[in-house]
Amino acid sequence: MKVKPNHNSRFSRRDFIRTATFSTLSVVIYGCITENQPLIEIYNSPKQFTRRYGELTANICGSLSSQVKNARYSLNKGSWVAIAQGEPRTPSPLFTIELKAEELLEGINQLKIEAISTQQVSETQTLQFEYNSSDISLPIIFDWSKEEDILDLQDGLWERYQLDNQWRVRPKPGFEEYDRILNVTGAFPGGRRIETDMIFRRNIWWMEGGFRDYGFGVLSMWGGHPDEPLFRPRRGWRFGLGWYWKPRDGLYLEFSEKYGDAKSIHNSALQNYDPKAGMRYFVVIESLPVQDKLGNHLYYQQRMKWWEEGKNEPDTWMEVDSLKEGKSIIPEGEYAVALLAHRAQVDFGTVKITSLEPLVVN
Repeated sequence: MKVKPNHNSRFSRRDFIRTATFSTLSVVIYGCITENQPLIEIYNSPKQFTRRYGELTANICGSLSSQVKNARYSLNKGSWVAIAQGEPRTPSPLFTIELKAEELLEGINQLKIEAISTQQVSETQTLQFEYNSSDISLPIIFDWSKEEDILDLQDGLWERYQLDNQWRVRPKPGFEEYDRILNVTGAFPGGRRIETDMIFRRNIWWMEGGFRDYGFGVLSMWGGHPDEPLFRPRRGWRFGLGWYWKPRDGLYLEFSEKYGDAKSIHNSALQNYDPKAGMRYFVVIESLPVQDKLGNHLYYQQRMKWWEEGKNEPDTWMEVDSLKEGKSIIPEGEYAVALLAHRAQVDFGTVKITSLEPLVVN
């Protein structure tokens, strides 16, 4: 997931489509900004965020007009905080507001976003959403039949669409780029089995500068972006992941941790693979904690199967654990399940998540 920033990474204003849910969004505009030229674009307007933990944040994604000189936000009438932008996650005009669990109120929260243009025109948008920190109960099945199922974005813009009378989700075409992440769940502890299918469409070659890495798959344990407390947008990551990754030309199963701009550490398994555009692939990932006989946490272990439609499910698993030099790469805690598209156009079908018991070892 670590890439060299590309300063050509920009989107045209033509690409930005208003997707705010106006039932929960009020807009006050002072000046001569027309309805077709907002200073602030909110991509998805979430009605609810489920449980957050540690570095996993509740995110609001959108874009700012090129006219914007300053932008800031205030949560629950608190202090104003500047909206930060930066590569590779949120190059201008994109932005992502990241809200940690300890900043959120149980129940209704109000987020006010303000932008001021170079012409001193001001626009304010107010979002209202609910935060529910209750424990998440498995099993969970997301068939994407409800619009609110795709509102928990980490970065980018995702959409639903129908294929053969079934709902699927994907990064909105034109918004693929770096690490487009859609949370399927909030954070929860313990083991989990994730089942879904993916159809790979294409990678993103249109940027200048030659070859660009890409990938797609499932974050079986998504722990967010660890970084310095006040640094935004955050630079690190913490995850268990099963995906296809072009730089290795194969299926990659790994645990990885990166704090801020420090060097990442990871443990991985690789299987050579060549995905075909338009092909449906099925994936099953099982991730679970490993404990000793006294119930003490030791590390995590995960395994994965990946196969083409029309072929039999493999008998064997790819396997990897989180141990590196005798220590677990990622800490014990609560992790979300998320979908990942990295500089690729790919769509995902129904996601089923069931619980698994910890593995007990001597």
